[in-house]
Amino acid sequence: MTSSLAGQLFRMRNIDRVITSERSQKIRASFLFDGRQAADIDMQTIFDIGCDGLGELRKMNRKFDSFASTLFSPAIKDLDRVLQTREENERLDESIRSFLFLMAPYFLTKPAGKALEWLVRRFRIQEFNARDLLAAILPYHETKAFLTMLTIITFETRDMELFGFLVTQRKARRLLDRGTLMAQCVRDRALMTFVCSSVFRACQMGFEYAGLHAFYAMIFSQYITSLASVGGTDVQFVLPFVLDGLQLDGDAQIAAYMVLGTLATRVTLSADALDKTLCAVAQRRADLRAMTMCVVQLVQTQEAALT
Repeated sequence: MTSSLAGQLFRMRNIDRVITSERSQKIRASFLFDGRQAADIDMQTIFDIGCDGLGELRKMNRKFDSFASTLFSPAIKDLDRVLQTREENERLDESIRSFLFLMAPYFLTKPAGKALEWLVRRFRIQEFNARDLLAAILPYHETKAFLTMLTIITFETRDMELFGFLVTQRKARRLLDRGTLMAQCVRDRALMTFVCSSVFRACQMGFEYAGLHAFYAMIFSQYITSLASVGGTDVQFVLPFVLDGLQLDGDAQIAAYMVLGTLATRVTLSADALDKTLCAVAQRRADLRAMTMCVVQLVQTQEAALT
């Protein structure tokens, strides 16, 4: 009975959001089109555009095949998520999350844009999946495509403390340059946590790519160098992310070596921290040469902790 009542309340709260649905909008959220232009394009046309994009993505990566029978299936074309149960929406969110992280390497391509247009129209991902959407496309923060998507994202009140600075960016129609992003990460560790957690989640889901590794290495290394000084609390914050990175494979681990090298030049680690770090480096090695260089740098910069 309690579960049934909770489900009814959940649907009632969501029905309040129907006032912004496709039937009541004269201006409609769109990634590809002007808002007024998008309002004149029917659902079937957007569905066809999305399926066309998915078809092209499937040629690039066969992992997209499974979404032809889920998010891009004719059976789901008329689904209105605000009328679904919490459990149904959770399953939908999981499918959308997987698609977004798989799509990330192709974000700047036309096929990805077409597929995203369907997800924006049918599932309102810019509203219901804003955090996952940002997590997937943040490595492209300096591009016009990122800014275009940012202009239609709806932030929940609870997320404004973390993402409020992005509202300022979109109001000014300014690209989010690296300096602005970095300054905000230094001001708010929660944002740095969001960035690193997003990278690790993509890797753990098997959706990593070269640009993601480069983004992680650059943003985290720059974060460390941007700190006025690196104290004990900074090490306690940074080191767990470095150790998590060292547990990954391939280029992700090499990126973690780079971050560790940057950290080692800024602070002398405690004997315990250095011991944990060296053990983590030795446990898994994706690239023997990169690992050796990392160990050499640690020995050179952490001599005090080694004696």
